[in-house]
Amino acid sequence: MKKLSFLLMIPLLLFSVIVKGQTTTSYDLRDGSTFNNSNPITQTTSPDGKLRTQAATTQYHSTGYGVVFKNNNSLEVDVAEGKNTIRFYGSVYSAGTMNGGSTLGGNDLGSQNVLVAIDKTGYYEFTYTGGAITLYFTFIGANAYTPIIDVTHEMVLITKTDVWDFGAQQLDPVLYNNMLTESVINSFYTYTTPQIPGQSGRNLPSFTAGDFGYVTNSTTSDRLRTSNLNVTRWDENIASSTKFTGRLYVNSGGNVNRYLTLNLNEDDEVTLETRTDGGGIYHFKYVADPLAQTDIIEVPAAETTVKLVAKSAGLYHITDVVGKPSYFRVYRKAAQYVSLTGNVNETNAPGIPSGYSINFTNEAGKTWSAVVSSGTYTINLPVEYTYTVSLGDANGYVIASALTLNATETTTNFDVTVLQVDLFTVSGNITGLSDLSNLVLSYTPDPLANKIYNPIVSINTGASTYSVDLEANVEYTISAQGVNDYEILANTITITGAQSADINFTPKPVYNVTINTPDLNATQKSKLSLTFKNLNETGYSYNFTDANAVVLRDGAYSVSYSGLDEYAIEMALTSNLTIAGSNTSKDLAFKPITEWVFKDRSITAATAYKGLLFTGSVNVRGLSNGDLLASSGATISIPVQVGDKLLITDYYQSNYSIDGGATINNTSNSTSTRITTKYVYPGVSDGMVTLTTGGSSYFVSIKVLQIVPYSATITVGTGKDYQTINEALNAISRMDRPSNERVTVLIDPGNYEEMLVISSPNVTLKNAASSPSIALLNKGIDIDANAVRITSYYGQKYNFFSQGTDNKWHADVLAVNTANGYTEYVNQEGTGGGSSYWNATVVVESTGFTAEDIILENSFNQYISLKESQDEVQPKGGDPIRPTNYGNISVQDRSAGYVTQAAAIGIAASADKVVLNNCRVIGRQDSFYGAAPARVVIYKGAVMGAVDYLFGAMNAVFYKTDLVLNTSDSNSDVAYITAAQQSSGRGYLMYQCHVKSPVPGIETASINGSKPGYFGRPWSPNTSEVVFFETTIDASTYPDNVGQSLIVPVGWNNTLGGTSPYMYERSTMELSGENNSASRAAWSTILSQDQLTDGTPITTFNFTKGNDNWDPIAELNSLSVDDIIKTSSKVNLAAYGGKVYISNVKSNTQINIYNITGALVKSIATKNDTNFDFINGLFIVKIKDADGKKTVKLIAH
Repeated sequence: MKKLSFLLMIPLLLFSVIVKGQTTTSYDLRDGSTFNNSNPITQTTSPDGKLRTQAATTQYHSTGYGVVFKNNNSLEVDVAEGKNTIRFYGSVYSAGTMNGGSTLGGNDLGSQNVLVAIDKTGYYEFTYTGGAITLYFTFIGANAYTPIIDVTHEMVLITKTDVWDFGAQQLDPVLYNNMLTESVINSFYTYTTPQIPGQSGRNLPSFTAGDFGYVTNSTTSDRLRTSNLNVTRWDENIASSTKFTGRLYVNSGGNVNRYLTLNLNEDDEVTLETRTDGGGIYHFKYVADPLAQTDIIEVPAAETTVKLVAKSAGLYHITDVVGKPSYFRVYRKAAQYVSLTGNVNETNAPGIPSGYSINFTNEAGKTWSAVVSSGTYTINLPVEYTYTVSLGDANGYVIASALTLNATETTTNFDVTVLQVDLFTVSGNITGLSDLSNLVLSYTPDPLANKIYNPIVSINTGASTYSVDLEANVEYTISAQGVNDYEILANTITITGAQSADINFTPKPVYNVTINTPDLNATQKSKLSLTFKNLNETGYSYNFTDANAVVLRDGAYSVSYSGLDEYAIEMALTSNLTIAGSNTSKDLAFKPITEWVFKDRSITAATAYKGLLFTGSVNVRGLSNGDLLASSGATISIPVQVGDKLLITDYYQSNYSIDGGATINNTSNSTSTRITTKYVYPGVSDGMVTLTTGGSSYFVSIKVLQIVPYSATITVGTGKDYQTINEALNAISRMDRPSNERVTVLIDPGNYEEMLVISSPNVTLKNAASSPSIALLNKGIDIDANAVRITSYYGQKYNFFSQGTDNKWHADVLAVNTANGYTEYVNQEGTGGGSSYWNATVVVESTGFTAEDIILENSFNQYISLKESQDEVQPKGGDPIRPTNYGNISVQDRSAGYVTQAAAIGIAASADKVVLNNCRVIGRQDSFYGAAPARVVIYKGAVMGAVDYLFGAMNAVFYKTDLVLNTSDSNSDVAYITAAQQSSGRGYLMYQCHVKSPVPGIETASINGSKPGYFGRPWSPNTSEVVFFETTIDASTYPDNVGQSLIVPVGWNNTLGGTSPYMYERSTMELSGENNSASRAAWSTILSQDQLTDGTPITTFNFTKGNDNWDPIAELNSLSVDDIIKTSSKVNLAAYGGKVYISNVKSNTQINIYNITGALVKSIATKNDTNFDFINGLFIVKIKDADGKKTVKLIAH
């Protein structure tokens, strides 16, 4: 989601240091010389003022163990410019994690386990290199016994790295030369009145900034996009980056005339922080001699780091030959060299030629050579590389010592031993091949012979002959590359001296493949062409224009097709074809097309595309831009059926008419501005709708829908109108609703494993039960019989075999990837370019969405769902492998590494007037996302989560909602309710909400209730807004915090984005009896009256009204029965013999039992008299049924 600590983590690898001297300051925490020996300590600053801590979480232990830091303690250490090592001596009795960072709560210096192997003298440490700064060390855990802290400072000579940052971020000037400031970027543009620097809507021209520059062939296309409002820019769209504040966006796919330029010295290291829209291929080209260096790098559609090294000094170009790249930041670091010397042992190498060399080749393929003279050599090598070591100009001799070298700044010596080998020439003819231009031959010695010598084969392609020098009495295996359709049957040779031997190639056997196409008629199949690409052998593809004559050799092949563009059909997602020594068959399914999105391929001067027929100049630009460009005077004919509705979406610019109707224009000149035109086909028979262009028109998609008659209410469930919610939403999208009339979807109780996108306006999802419930059962795995749960299981840091390119679950994607045994799609993090929203179960894109009595869940951090148990879920990096059995709840354990970002609901910026009425939202980290300027109301119900679980820039009111701290029993699992991101306007209003814990064993697998957490931490500093008004806060039942408030005394945390004065609190009710107002964070605001500091009264209407006076809560209150005074419930309650007895139950009855601190300890719903085992004590019981409700005291014994 966010976390800005990356800023220091990666750049620290980008500078060079030379140590000049060091000093160590030792802080003894055992004897009172640093902090006093009270408990808790009261002297919280060291005598030199450079070490500081907090009394509340720092306790003196003893003269042996010094100070013990407790959970959430933070230690501040001031360090000087240079290299600093902070060493903590620890204990075998410590338990927890120490995080080190340059900001409070950050971990950009890393995280260390405080448990050491040797008591009192064992240690863990952190290293920082840079300017003078305060470092922060935050402890999460039970105890960190710390007898001594050593701070070692080393004077270092730092070679600065040049950095160009497109948000004008200024990095540590001790480490970096910041080449782009706000004024430098603003100088790229020319200004005419009324234009001024810092405005938006400006296209980026070509520019030069020192040795770096950008060249474009358009003045109306490319863009600098940054959230830094002091910079002249196009807009603030930074592709949802949480690491960077700006990007140079190349708004043309595969355009080799738009590129970065860099003047580099030999061996300079270049680092790009970059991404592409849909995947790209970067070329890093040495302009003076592209053949000498043109590095080719594949780049994904996600933020990534690309590292490059200049082999020669001069001008370089960086361009994406496939996609649309974004460049966030560029580093240039001068290479640091080490002088390497070594002795060469020539004892067993008599007659080695004079002038031979030792060659060092890095991973990029560049070689440095050192000529050996009198048995020694000297060479300067760039450090931080691993080199392969070989001999030059010494055929018949080999290196018998180490063949790799890892060069560091301390590597100064590398000795080499050389050895003579006896060689004999073998030569002969190469037969069976008509073309030897790609042939490469290799001779591999028997591994058991332990030979070092690597034969080099010489091939005369014109004469079809070869020669090679081999050792005698060694068996060699002959292999060939570049001619994979052939094989060498006699592929071994052992010689005793020089000899002749021919190499004979024969074609590999091929096998018949029967192609079944049940969805094609005979004419269509006759036009079908198929291409089979060998997946394991680059460059080997086979085309067949006759689907009845397919023959292939052994291998795994992908399948693609052509020849059917005149028909509105396409091949369904298809698994690979495997040939394994026998004839086989392959079924190819084809499906009708009703939506064209132009992303799969490019066609110049197209006449047809998947059933669309063209005249005039039409280009499908799928691989470059993902659109269709029709020039003036072109036509596009679209196949339709009677009653169909067309949705035609264009961007940038358009000028066209539909069947001769009025002209439709888009003059925005922006690919971000999309216009969708609706057209209902009036014909009485199936036919074609024709678009005629009057000017260049860019089409993003064309969609044909079969109109469904409007129905105010539709049903979902077994035997109902639709079996799934997605089927119902699809029907709504096709309804004829001229005024966007509301549609209510009545959903039968049950578990619905679906991912929803609410793209139609005015949709209500409603629990159809007569007595709807949002209750959980069985540790959160199950739900009440009257509950509707919509749930999915995608989370960040993992890839899923079932995930399509739209970031949603698809049965066909799962089937194909399972058959193939892999997935190539990388799960999109964050907003996923506008489609993932933290892998949300429900994404709301439209206006007027309402959910009533619905559970919205992302189960990824709750339990293994049925669908997840049937999927293949693979960690991207070092994250733990997930369990695969349905119902497994170990994924709730943050200490085991499972909990990650996984949203239940994501509300897009295009949404507005979203209402969740008595719903339950379930997640743990990043559960509920909302973008600005969407207005959202959560009316009663419950939202469950842990870290930053209500986040984003939405304008939201949580009205009398349960804010449930859904943490595990791990003592480091602490909740942050909010992570607000507003830059302007209103934020979150938590109006008369209730902070509570989930019910252990029922709503969560935890044994204990939640531990104290935080109101939240601002995501956007200075401007984000959260108001906690008349909040009721339960007391904790967690063993270490029994009776304490569920909100820690400080209340707020600033470790995410910084501080904001608009973190408000007013009239809090603590059921623990505490009053922590005096302990709240100094930068937060405790209000003394019911209005904000800008004078706005704290009312729900002031947060929802917007520009149209939207006031849903007043209407919801008028409809709610919860606040109507009824007659008292007649249900009876008694407790004795270790049991609680409930009698006189006449209707659906809800019973909640609270301890005296206000924490919910048991919740039960029943329709009948019942009893259950219960603990002893004094409790408060709330009973609610059809007759009313009542509250009673209960003494259990």
